[in-house]
Amino acid sequence: MGEPVGGPVAGAMAEDRVGTDAERLEQARGVVRGERPAEGGGNVVYAAYVAVIASLTYGVPAARAFFLFVDPAWLSRHLTGVQGVLVVGGAVVAMVLLAHRLGSLRGPVVPDLPYLDHVATSPLDRALVLRRWWRLSLLGCLFGGLLAGAVTGTGMLVAAVASPVVLLPTSVAGPLVGLAVAAAWLWGQVRSWPTGPRGPSTVLRERASLRALHHVALRTQSARAVTMGGAVLAGDLRAARLDVAAPGTRLRRTRLKARGPVAVMAARDLLGLRRSPGVALTGLVLAGAGSWALAHATAPGMPSIVAFAGVLGLHLGYGAWCEGLRLQGDNVGTPALLGLPARAEAIAHLVTPSALYAVVALAAGGTVAATSDASATAVWWPLAMLPLLAGCQLLAAFRGLPPVTLFSPGSAVFAVAFWYSRPLLLSLVTGVGATAVLTRAGAGNAVPLLLLGAYAAVLFGRRRVRLLDEAHRV
Repeated sequence: MGEPVGGPVAGAMAEDRVGTDAERLEQARGVVRGERPAEGGGNVVYAAYVAVIASLTYGVPAARAFFLFVDPAWLSRHLTGVQGVLVVGGAVVAMVLLAHRLGSLRGPVVPDLPYLDHVATSPLDRALVLRRWWRLSLLGCLFGGLLAGAVTGTGMLVAAVASPVVLLPTSVAGPLVGLAVAAAWLWGQVRSWPTGPRGPSTVLRERASLRALHHVALRTQSARAVTMGGAVLAGDLRAARLDVAAPGTRLRRTRLKARGPVAVMAARDLLGLRRSPGVALTGLVLAGAGSWALAHATAPGMPSIVAFAGVLGLHLGYGAWCEGLRLQGDNVGTPALLGLPARAEAIAHLVTPSALYAVVALAAGGTVAATSDASATAVWWPLAMLPLLAGCQLLAAFRGLPPVTLFSPGSAVFAVAFWYSRPLLLSLVTGVGATAVLTRAGAGNAVPLLLLGAYAAVLFGRRRVRLLDEAHRV
């Protein structure tokens, strides 16, 4: 593809044109505004004010409760020194990688479509035209990092976990992490276009990065933001998920072999994961980390936050492998190509993710048992979560659209969010509760509780499959 309109300009020429371009840009904005006064920074200041008030009102008490809940003595033993550096470093790296990935879907520079079509395509310097959106995003990342660091340090101080000295490193580290996230976010947006300057030389270089943003990529992201916003407001997360899904380009010549219906369905899901190695790897990392944490959570005296993190990782990791199940839920009511009933096809879609999960859970549990003082329970307890996870994913894939009754004035956002999060809440409550009972009362009491939650998840999931299938029958 050709070079972006208003692309790289020689440095001296760019400096000479700055004043002229700025004047022309202000005139264009005046035409857009009409007789309305120029917009100041009032909205930004008000948003910052609300964020500070919310951090003081909710953030600090929540941070204090977290550090008290986790047990300060255990936290001091396990998250200080090298272990603490590894945990914090891993979290920062994960945030940076996530921001880089997010940049290819929705970057920090996403103007409105009319502005892109009528102003950004002009001969004006692309860096000047797009500078406002980038600086707002950068300011948001820096301010958000500062608030997160200050709230974390204040929570540790109020909970008597650390001395007042902790406020200095957390308040300084917060904006630095925010800067790294902003840089990765913009670089991800720059690298979303396959041509032009997109190497490391564009990282945190405002003019070079903004000039490298292609108009077609900007327009695609702006249109995607509009459609995703409408999907979220309508409660149709399926439309939002399909809008951000990347088309598969790997193994397009690979074909399935003739087998029975269930075997073909499982092989189809496995082929789908092979064509999307990023999704398969994400599920592997999440499921492995969750199994490792849950295996450690079987030790007596381990804080429940470890089990919470483990079950959360397991739910997300297992769900990453269930794209075939979600696609069936999206296309429910269409003719079954293999002749399987809806509920039988849904169960067939659980074969591949369940097999992958069983291997990962046993490997992680066995590693924990072999490298620590954990009992044999650490080996099979992550595997015992399999029925619960399968039932919750079945319930999530076939939940359909939220009922119209949830869109009531004043509580629609929270009602819809709770409606969508029911499968996750069911897996968290059951998994964490059963693990807590396991460490206090033994497996004889924990296993029936886990089986009861799994049975409820599978029962409600199968009911959702039947209701959606019957709703499309004539």
